[in-house]
Amino acid sequence: MTNIQLRVLIGLVVVIWAAALVAQGHDVPLDYLKAFSYSVTGVSFALVLWERWIWPWRIFRPWLTTRPDLRGTWKGHLISDWVDPDTKRGRGQIEGYVVIRQTYSNTDVRLLTAESGSVSLSATIFADNAGIQTLAVVYRNTPRTLLRERSPISHGGMLLYVRGTPAHQLDGEYWTDRATKGEITLTFRSSKYYHDYTQAQSGRYKSATGQRNYLVALQGWVIPKKALRLLGNKRAAK
Repeated sequence: MTNIQLRVLIGLVVVIWAAALVAQGHDVPLDYLKAFSYSVTGVSFALVLWERWIWPWRIFRPWLTTRPDLRGTWKGHLISDWVDPDTKRGRGQIEGYVVIRQTYSNTDVRLLTAESGSVSLSATIFADNAGIQTLAVVYRNTPRTLLRERSPISHGGMLLYVRGTPAHQLDGEYWTDRATKGEITLTFRSSKYYHDYTQAQSGRYKSATGQRNYLVALQGWVIPKKALRLLGNKRAAK
């Protein structure tokens, strides 16, 4: 939302509020309207905080947002149906990394492999009727310069299904305008953003499943601990 849009929105709210008061027979002091610019500034600041920093906080989930936090670098593998025209064989599993940068309203996705890199032209996260979150990406793939004779620059799409809350795995499918397609599975995660394949390959990753189990176990420990405290307080009161 731009600053002009925000001003129009808040101005509309103020006008409707003032009109409702007048319709009920109340006076609207002009001093009330002088606070309009302060309101715009305050709301703008709050929206910037939300957009860039605080939207992933667990305190806001799920009552305010269910948008999954996928930030960081994910490690996994791809399986492609591409067949080498010289050997007539497929390539098997391909090690790959997906780097995801997020704000609340924007998502940037980059796929890194040994032979090429892909950059998202458009990326969005949506939920189906069952609440399953999916990351949908349209991307441009750019192979290394010396490989472009057999592997030219291409465009494609990718659907990655978000497994778990918090996310412990991304998996799905991709396809290209070169009539190739494949599957992708990502199960390891780093909080860092890597910029190329070599850097990503030397990074440190943790099992995303392990991170999720730790959070669930921690939550399970905190709740019983609070229950024991309450029980102890009740016994002391008796």
